[in-house]
Amino acid sequence: MFGTLRNKFQTVQEGISASIRGLAVTENPKQKKSVNVRNVNYDAGADILHRYQLQWNELHELAEENAEKAQEADKFIGNIYEKLEQEWKNITCLNSTLAYIPKINNAIQDLMDQIGTLQEMFEEVEGAIYRLEDLNEMLDLQSRQLDHRFQLALYKEKKLAELNIVKEKLANEHIERVSKYELKQQKLMKERRDTFEEVFKEELEEYKATGAISKLPVTQQGPSLDEIVLDVDSKIFDEFLEN
Repeated sequence: MFGTLRNKFQTVQEGISASIRGLAVTENPKQKKSVNVRNVNYDAGADILHRYQLQWNELHELAEENAEKAQEADKFIGNIYEKLEQEWKNITCLNSTLAYIPKINNAIQDLMDQIGTLQEMFEEVEGAIYRLEDLNEMLDLQSRQLDHRFQLALYKEKKLAELNIVKEKLANEHIERVSKYELKQQKLMKERRDTFEEVFKEELEEYKATGAISKLPVTQQGPSLDEIVLDVDSKIFDEFLEN
């Protein structure tokens, strides 16, 4: 727009210049024809030319001033246009954003629903975790009970093995003592039998020689069975016999 206005000013300026040049060209023949005319103002053309030159200078200055102002206005309008363009882009972006608000609200509502569902699932999982902890504690308790029972069974087996060893040892000691006692009794019986045989032989010889037997006091060699006392703990022996 301002470029067109500037072109128009240039066209007017060129027209004024052409008219002034035509006027200057047409004035020369008139001067030649009116050489003999009296009372002619020969400076009238110069005044007109000077007036037109002044007007042309004013128009030129005004045209240049208008061109500068037009450039400033064009620059100002360009800035306004850029600002308006930026504002339009912002408004377009705002409209686009506002158009997405319902979708965003729906997405937020879906997220809230999902959060509620997740919260319920978390509560269920938490309850399941509590039940699992109780079950683990119960299993741990049962495991400890089984361990204690196993340890008790091992201890019982160990004590039974020790008791069997003690029983076997006592039985062996009893058998050994009985064997020693039997050997001792056999030795005593053998000694008594030998003594009786000697006495019998002596009495027989005496009977053969004299025809009568002299009575001799019988001396007991060794203790009787009622007097024999075993060196054994009677309590342990009784427990062994009861088992």
